Amino acid sequence: MADGALEIAVAGESLRLHPGRALSWPRLRTLVVADVHLGKAHHFRQAGIALPRGGTEHDLARLDALVEASGATRLLVLGDLLHAGARDAPWRAAWQAWRARHVAISVELVGGNHDRALRAAPELARTLGLRLHGALLHEPPFVFVHDVDDAVAADAAGYRLGGHLHPVVRLPGLPRLPAFVFARDAGLLPAFTAFAGGLPVAPSPGVRLCACAPGAVVALPAPA
Repeated sequence: MADGALEIAVAGESLRLHPGRALSWPRLRTLVVADVHLGKAHHFRQAGIALPRGGTEHDLARLDALVEASGATRLLVLGDLLHAGARDAPWRAAWQAWRARHVAISVELVGGNHDRALRAAPELARTLGLRLHGALLHEPPFVFVHDVDDAVAADAAGYRLGGHLHPVVRLPGLPRLPAFVFARDAGLLPAFTAFAGGLPVAPSPGVRLCACAPGAVVALPAPA
């Protein structure tokens, strides 16, 4: 694809994997991301860890480009939109500006472990322009969750898609790269935020790995 996206079939549906660490479902004009972690760098700076500013603006600019490239009318976040609290957080102005630029887009959140502030205050979610779901969202053939191994998710009927683990791979001559992982009954999205660690994953039988290389998503060969 011209934008570096990779088209794959999952559970009988055509999906596009974008190098910007997002997945789109063209049939429903839905863009899916996981682990945005708004305010994570600020949270670490408050703890005395020196980190550069501007991470939120950078991530939201990437989200701008993905909305345009995918033609999405809906953004679905699979948990951990936030990293910590939301009230009076310095990232809120940047988020509100992004929301104003995309007022016609529905933004929906499947709650993650870092989204407690939103679950506890639904009115706060509304001021941020969010529609909250519970621990899972069932849209056949998919079950959208945060943690695909959570007991509630594991009992759901459908192909589970989630995040939480921040999968990464290593390719010769390159730093670690965010990756999509597709097993028989569940798939993982990479962390959307550029400020995230990761769980190293390696090719294995029956599992498809797709790495977000610079400018393109690359399907890694399965082991013989």
